[in-house]
Amino acid sequence: LRFIPYVTRLAGSANPENERVPCMHDPEYIAAEQAKISTTCAQAAPYSPPAYTLGDENYLLRSEFECCHSEHSIAAFRDWLRAGYGVIGALNEEWGTDYADFDAIEPITLQEAAQNTASFAPWIDHKLFMDTAFAVMHEIDAGFVKAQDPDTKVGWDGFLGYNWKMGYDFAKLTANLELNETYIGNFLQGELYQSFKRDDALTGKWGNNIADVEEGWHAFPWACLLAGDNSAWWWTSWGCDYIPFNPDLSISNMGRWFFEALDETRSGPGKLLLDAGREESPIAVLYSHRDLFASALMNEIAEGRWWSGDGRFLNTHRAVLRALIDAGYQATHLTYDDVVEGRLSPEETRVLILPLATCVSDDMARALRSYVEAGGTLIVDGRAGLLSGQGRIRDSRPLDELLGVASPAGMDALLGEPATGQATIGGAIGDVPVGLEAFDTTVLEPGISLTSGVALGEVGGAPVCVVNELGEGRTILLNVPIEPFNNQRVDAGVKPVQELLVSAVEAAGVEPPATVTRADGLRPLAVGTVQFGDGPVRYLAVQQDILVRGVGEQPLRITLPEPSVVYDIRAGKRVGEGRVSEWQASIDRGWPLVYALLPYEVTGVQADVPAQAAAGSTVEVAATVDVSAGRAGTHVVRMDVFAPGGDSAHREYSQNILCERGAGFAAIPFALSDAKGAWRLVFRDVASGVTAERALTLE
Repeated sequence: LRFIPYVTRLAGSANPENERVPCMHDPEYIAAEQAKISTTCAQAAPYSPPAYTLGDENYLLRSEFECCHSEHSIAAFRDWLRAGYGVIGALNEEWGTDYADFDAIEPITLQEAAQNTASFAPWIDHKLFMDTAFAVMHEIDAGFVKAQDPDTKVGWDGFLGYNWKMGYDFAKLTANLELNETYIGNFLQGELYQSFKRDDALTGKWGNNIADVEEGWHAFPWACLLAGDNSAWWWTSWGCDYIPFNPDLSISNMGRWFFEALDETRSGPGKLLLDAGREESPIAVLYSHRDLFASALMNEIAEGRWWSGDGRFLNTHRAVLRALIDAGYQATHLTYDDVVEGRLSPEETRVLILPLATCVSDDMARALRSYVEAGGTLIVDGRAGLLSGQGRIRDSRPLDELLGVASPAGMDALLGEPATGQATIGGAIGDVPVGLEAFDTTVLEPGISLTSGVALGEVGGAPVCVVNELGEGRTILLNVPIEPFNNQRVDAGVKPVQELLVSAVEAAGVEPPATVTRADGLRPLAVGTVQFGDGPVRYLAVQQDILVRGVGEQPLRITLPEPSVVYDIRAGKRVGEGRVSEWQASIDRGWPLVYALLPYEVTGVQADVPAQAAAGSTVEVAATVDVSAGRAGTHVVRMDVFAPGGDSAHREYSQNILCERGAGFAAIPFALSDAKGAWRLVFRDVASGVTAERALTLE
């Protein structure tokens, strides 16, 4: 066991004056943080912790009030605005105010913002500032840690539920922090830190009560690994629930199930997949806290509308991701700044999705137009661009020409009532035909009309799916909510909004790494596909969502775009004969499927081990993977070392050997006290299951 010191906790409340307690801009608070962290880390550093956490369940604010209106924060806010706007005139234009200078600015509350009729920018800007301050405070504390232990990783773990007050801008909270860890039940948080994490980050998830019965515990380490994590975390070791050890220190059933799965992932597959790297689909989803705050504001001024409330915004994000994952894709995220600053190209991102993107600046609109004209596909779900990038109410919509529609604007549009009805979809997106039988739906904006776009369906005269070709690319306006997919995942039959999303993605030339269906040709329920890649070698994983219980075993048909030599990594055996492009399998929540897709057969494993060695010496061994044609790619060979008469592998000496171009080396540091006699070394190619055994006599 290696410990991760818990050196502080960043969590705040607020008083009736809307001052955060503690104030993150108060010099006395920062000095107290430095003193506390410096003492703790000076004590911990000699024990070489793999990382330090700045707190479990951190948050900016949990209170009926807001934050932070203290004198220290207001001064910092004014400086932040000076840096962002440059001159007071630019701020006044966006805010709809007439401040003489920045020193006159005071932050406002949500209730005050809701009274505005021209701009919500004063409130949204302050919320963006506080998100930034929350991330910066983590970085300041991380600096105090690294002053005592310079080469360590520092970050956060176990964030709580996501809402507009929590300060959880994951792009900012991962940029300079190398420990990112959430609860596995917080699906969206995990997807977000995976999009923005540093390459050197330690990432993982608490299993908590999601890893529940045997199937949950068996799936949990795999769920972390297949998401791209390099660690899995246990929530507690004491009490009466979810404990790995019984009171007498024997291993509980939950511990046994977990350690079985963890041992399996650590005995080669983890090294194999993480070294290969997870391959994301060229699909991005816009991540913008501007839109989160706009949705929260809508709940104040238009409570009860379908699209009002930050929960709707976040649930729409969850639905977009889940609809794509269940269709075999793995999307990533781009921030508002990524788009505005030109970090968007159709070569890397074939499809960009804007869920409830209320805040669109002129610069962003121009960047999106350039992206589409160059060949990108833009998918928008409605209500896009009702506000400027900072939150000013627009009198015209900046994406209308791009989407091929004319949309209502102004306060009336912002507060507009949605409509309901039945939609029938027919036609094509590019070369992909789309046909959906009548389904009940909400129309986000009944007032939209067509200009250059082509409607594939309508409700009461309002278009619900509009396709517009522009330059080398196209746009698709889905004037319907995507959020309901969250509750449809395990329903039988076709999910219309998912089919529209998938058709748009297919029309952009994006295909999943494999086609996974049931016997009836429909998609399995809550089953995703992810591919890891390393040169000509690929690894395909198929998993049922660990968060979805009660689906039961599902027979599958798996089809590859091109035939490969296929091995079932977990079973350690070949799938079919020769190169195969299709096979049948079965999946349930507790048993993810992992396959190696190779351009050759693995014909053997060679191991170079000396016949004898002296106790206390370090023995060097070599492993080579033989293949049927050409040169082997990167493989991992698991070396299990057994002491004389032992039937359990030696924990410290057994290891994974990375074999680049099929060859690798390892060292066994035998102790003077190790048992003399014949030691047994078993070498197993993790991808194929092919093994070799050698003996070494320790003298």
